[in-house]
Amino acid sequence: MTDVSKADWLAVEVEDARLQVWAMQGGSALETATAECDPAGLTSASAFDATLKTLTAPWQLPRLPVFVAGLPVGWTDAAPRMVPCTATAEGATPLPTDNFDLQVIPALRQQSPSGLLRGAETRIAGFLSLNKDWDGVICLPGATSVWAQISAGEVVSFQTFLTGELLDLLGDGTPAEGTALDDTAFDDALSDGLSRPERLAGRLASIRADLALNDIPPPTAEARLAGTLIGAELAAARAYWLGQTLAVIGTGGAAQLYLRALTQQGAPATEAEGSRMALAGICAVRRAAKGG
Repeated sequence: MTDVSKADWLAVEVEDARLQVWAMQGGSALETATAECDPAGLTSASAFDATLKTLTAPWQLPRLPVFVAGLPVGWTDAAPRMVPCTATAEGATPLPTDNFDLQVIPALRQQSPSGLLRGAETRIAGFLSLNKDWDGVICLPGATSVWAQISAGEVVSFQTFLTGELLDLLGDGTPAEGTALDDTAFDDALSDGLSRPERLAGRLASIRADLALNDIPPPTAEARLAGTLIGAELAAARAYWLGQTLAVIGTGGAAQLYLRALTQQGAPATEAEGSRMALAGICAVRRAAKGG
């Protein structure tokens, strides 16, 4: 059993509605804890401080430095880094709070099309730290999905989509979490969404009508909804995945849907677990901040 009292820093990722913290000794994780949180509730550094204090209270640790990814922009005076730039930030911005010495990992910003990465950049950095000299495109499913072009260790460009958020808003729950997702319905809807994305709104209305009339069961409706939205996303992101070396970074069923969708298009991708990439990325930023 690991001795968490030996921790000398904390690694934290805020990702969608989840906060995960690792108690670290050098480059080794001694313990981890996760909490579901309302992103709307993390409106200030003091609110984040209180949430983190509650989550780490069982460890009874002294005041420690905390490297954190995924915090809202605006908590510090540091501006997001503009792409193209290295995936791994060379440092973090200090933000002392009542109980912690936060080191905020900077976000990435793109001018055109306008885009903002908060946390995804750290997962990308983690993947690249574990896969040296890797070039290609990384897809990161989530409430906001990301397609990032990587070359020579830099994020060259990226495109974001609100597909995951739309799935949550329009569905009865994330279809990725269902145990009876209708694969055939997903594949058919994916093909339709990819070939005729301009019909997206009409297809969504039809799914809602069929469900209301009990013409299709909820798992089929969820599968059609996911396939339609992901298909439209793939149509818009075609330049990012067609003929490219691909990786998908994520956790759970959402990543599996994107892997299935890409495989259907003859574009297989390497799969990487999201939390593992996040921790590797935070460690990479800490090493860079300490000079290697």
